[in-house]
Amino acid sequence: MLEKFKQTLQMHCGIKGDKPVVVGVSGGADSLTLFHLFIRLKIPVWVVYFDHQLRPESKKESLIVQQLAEAWKAEGFIAGQEDVRRLAEQTRCSVEAAARQARYRFLFKTAEEFNAAAVAVGHTADDQVETVLMHLIRGSGLDGLSGMDYRTIIRDFSPTVPLIRPLLGFWRTEIEQYCRQNGLQPLQDVTNQSLKFTRNRIRHELIPQLQVYNPRIKNRLWTMSRVVKDHLQVIKPIAKKTLHEVCVESREGEWLAFSASRLKELPGEMLSIVLREAIHVLKPASEDISWQSTNLAIAEIQSDRRTGVIQLGDGVELLFSQERIYLRNETSVIFDARFPNIPLGEEYTLSSTGEVKLGKDWFLQAEVVNVEQIPPTWKEDRFEAWLDAQKVKFPLKIRAWKPGERFRPLGMSGRSVKIADFLTEKKVPRPLRSGYPLVFSGEEAIWLPGLQIADPVRIAQNTQWVLHLKLIRV
Repeated sequence: MLEKFKQTLQMHCGIKGDKPVVVGVSGGADSLTLFHLFIRLKIPVWVVYFDHQLRPESKKESLIVQQLAEAWKAEGFIAGQEDVRRLAEQTRCSVEAAARQARYRFLFKTAEEFNAAAVAVGHTADDQVETVLMHLIRGSGLDGLSGMDYRTIIRDFSPTVPLIRPLLGFWRTEIEQYCRQNGLQPLQDVTNQSLKFTRNRIRHELIPQLQVYNPRIKNRLWTMSRVVKDHLQVIKPIAKKTLHEVCVESREGEWLAFSASRLKELPGEMLSIVLREAIHVLKPASEDISWQSTNLAIAEIQSDRRTGVIQLGDGVELLFSQERIYLRNETSVIFDARFPNIPLGEEYTLSSTGEVKLGKDWFLQAEVVNVEQIPPTWKEDRFEAWLDAQKVKFPLKIRAWKPGERFRPLGMSGRSVKIADFLTEKKVPRPLRSGYPLVFSGEEAIWLPGLQIADPVRIAQNTQWVLHLKLIRV
């Protein structure tokens, strides 16, 4: 087993042994075996125990793992903890998902702190089979059916440190035999028997039923996952190339913007693959977006839909506009150089001339100049405004508009229009309207950057001093 483990580290996990590895150790058979094999290969190990605060025994187990780390001469022992039930409530996800999120966040934080080569976890071939079945039940695509990788980068936790699973080719029976042969005494986690959790029901109920039909069903499912993975090695480069062709703008981990016309031109099969790849790029760790959700999105993309939002699950949504279709994390602010956007609920203040940063992407500058200093090109930049300084009162407030608010655009003789209607008339894409910034002087909206100034603050024949506002992309 040691030789096979060594080959797996080198061939599949990219571990040379010249840098330490952070190993997640719960004290169970899988993680204990993983830790022991690293020690036998003389690869430096930082042992991490994470307490999910779900069981009263966890503090005692942490102490046992710490004693093992000291006895086996690990580089060190680190313990972390978090109330994952509370985290699950806050993030509106399952306790299992919250536990994974908290545990991985701590593991990768530790790995970066100690410049580790990787984070290693004890997932086995049995875990792979259970994962494939979970994805199959949920209605997954090929990515889900391929299961877990020996080595992967999860950008949600670290853009550089890989997660490795060196035991992915070992069955639980092999792990248990290794523990007996080497005198290891694994801790028993009673929650592994609880049928409240989906994975446990698959392990204790579904798989035994499937074995009635095929005693080697686990081997067949594990092999299938590797075959699918091989197929994806061919499909993925094509998907990435096509995604690059239809994606016009993006921000890593936040959103992708597609040309609506180019996306609609893709054949249905390719559109499905590209959308799946886009979701993976946006949220690599996502496991909760079903095949049904993706198919619904594809149908809407291929239709004549020009507005609206589709919730895909796991905090990911698809937003439609005339020219673009956006895939984003629901909490992200979309950046489009044509249409400024700021975070909803935020308000920025400019107390006098100078500048203020608006969210991540924009600055607003203000200066007062003599009317004779206005350049001949003053009307050419739509992100500049020239206003009668005598008619504007500081401080200026910059925020997104609110439902029902009105604006008196230049050229309408002081008549007002609803800001919502004005943005629609100016063809601002629906996904970008809610966060569109306005500049206020008192209660009066005096400028919609990139669109129009307000009529009451226009430059008149008797204007002597001009307030020059300029919106600048960071």
